[in-house]
This record gives sequence, C-alpha cells and structure tokens, in this order.
Amino acid sequence: MKGTVMKTKISIGRFLFALGILSLVACGGGGGSGAPIIEPTGLIYSGVTSQAIIDSNNAAGLASDAFLGGESATDLSIFSSFSGPQPMFVREIKLHEVVQIFKGELYEMDFNAQRMDSLAIQSEQETVFGDCGGSAIYAVEMDDVNGNFTGSMTFSDFCNGETTISGTVGLSGQLDVNTSDFLNFNFSINMVSLASANQSYVMDGDVSFNVSGTTSTASIGMLMRDNNGEVFWVKDYVLSISEGVDYVDINMSGRFFHPTHGYVDLTTINQARIYNVYDWPSSGELQIVGADGTKARLTAVDENYCEIIADTNGDDNYDYGPAQMSWHDI
Repeated sequence: MKGTVMKTKISIGRFLFALGILSLVACGGGGGSGAPIIEPTGLIYSGVTSQAIIDSNNAAGLASDAFLGGESATDLSIFSSFSGPQPMFVREIKLHEVVQIFKGELYEMDFNAQRMDSLAIQSEQETVFGDCGGSAIYAVEMDDVNGNFTGSMTFSDFCNGETTISGTVGLSGQLDVNTSDFLNFNFSINMVSLASANQSYVMDGDVSFNVSGTTSTASIGMLMRDNNGEVFWVKDYVLSISEGVDYVDINMSGRFFHPTHGYVDLTTINQARIYNVYDWPSSGELQIVGADGTKARLTAVDENYCEIIADTNGDDNYDYGPAQMSWHDI
C-alpha cells in the first residue's frame, strides 16, 4: 500500500465534544485525604482517596455519576425522589456517548487517497474552522508500510454546536494497511478545556481504543477539573460498545473517584441497550460497590426512567429504594 496518504475528513466539532465527554469521565476522588495524587500529569487530585461508604444520601448521586462519568443533578442536591423537584442542571455530556462519537470519527478518516510519490511516510495538515468561531489544526504522519500513524490536533477557541475547545490532543495508532481498518487508536489529552452550556472543564489524561468489527473498547485514565475547581478522577475505566442494527449495547467497568465521597468500583450486571432513536438506555443494570460491603444498583426501567436501590449496611439486603427517577433528572 505504498504511496497512501491519510486524508482526514474528521468532523472536528463532534470530535471536540467527544473529548469533553471524556473529561467528564474523569470525575474522581481517592483513598483517605492523604497526599495529593498526580494522575496522570497536568492536574492534581487531592480529594478523598478512601473507598466510599454508600448510604441513603449519596447512593443516587454516586450511581448516576459512575454511569454518566461526571457530575449529575443529584450532586447538586436537586434529586430527592421521582416526584421531587425538577433539576435546573441539564446534563449536556454523557460518558457512554464518547466511544460512539470517537468511533464515528475514526471511520471518517480516509487512508486510501493516493499520492504520486513513493515515500513510505506520508503527512497531512489542515486547518478547520468552527461553525461558531475559532479554528482547529491537525497534522498527521502515517507509515503506509506498517500502518503506524502519529499526529496532533490543536484547538484554538474552536466552537461547534455551542461547544468550545482549546488545547492540544496527541494522536497515535495503527491500521491494517491491507484493509484500512483501525487496529487501535490512542488520544493523549493535555490540559484541554471544554465549555458547553452551563458546564466547563479542564481535562488531562489518556484514552486508548481497540476496534474489532462492530465492537469498540476504550480504556480511560483521566482527571477533570470542573468550573468549581474540583478535580475528579476516572481510573482503569473500560467501556465496550457493540453496535447492532438499530441499537448499541454498552458494558462498563472501572474505579470512579468522587472528591467528596471517595471511590466506588463499577461493574455491569446486565449490559445497557440504547436504541438509536433514544438518548437513554431501555434496559440494563449497573452496580457500584463501596466500603464495608455497601453497594448500589442503577437499573433502566425503560428509555424514560431508571431506578436506584442500595445496600447501605453491607448485609446483601437492599434497604434503600427503589427510588425511581427520570433519566433526564440524573
């Protein structure tokens, strides 16, 4: 496949929005309030570093945050019950959308455009302007013998869909030179800022993708600072998204740190299914586990509602809930 150059047709706006979502993934804390944790480089996490004790006051917030990968309305003390007051905070970014957006962008990259020269290392650079201001510059080099590529994207107040991004993201990965299919894809996010509606974040971390047919698996390590100055942390977070004809199935696991409560470990009990016509899961169940055997489960009732139950004393009996709430209220 000698002479192949990477002609990128990335929708920068959606790519940026994806980065923002990832930053939200980085909503974490730690174990005991000891020495600050630096993970991975640019931001410092100095919140609680012990395992959280899940109780009736934080069960809904921790379960929602672990699923969404960021601050939910429940953290703002807005959620009390299904029939309680409606939140003023609108969730703009959802973690489970990240891989879908990223994968879509991966397949927008065209590695098949031909050049007349015979150089093995091909390079491409382009400036793209946002639909509401700013610019983004990408520069990529690919070895069309082994399929390895590296590069960067630099955003300068790039605005698309009312989402504004500034900062630099490093790119690297490999594709199959015979089929042009991606084998893996990596993002190095270095203190990138994101602003969208009433949310703003600075993110720092790494995301690695492995792609196999219709399934994408993302491994995420990320720190995120919100507009209140709190730093959150997602550690060893793994998202697996499999595409069906008109839906996606999502499995997730990892350690989610909340700066006030500490960390919980997240696992999928039943994979979440989201149909393309809806924003939220129609089925699925997730579990978070805290200290002393405490735990909580978030279950999709349908595409409009979910419910949360919790074992607040570690005896394997769910003594809190079920608390039913609208997906839009989390």
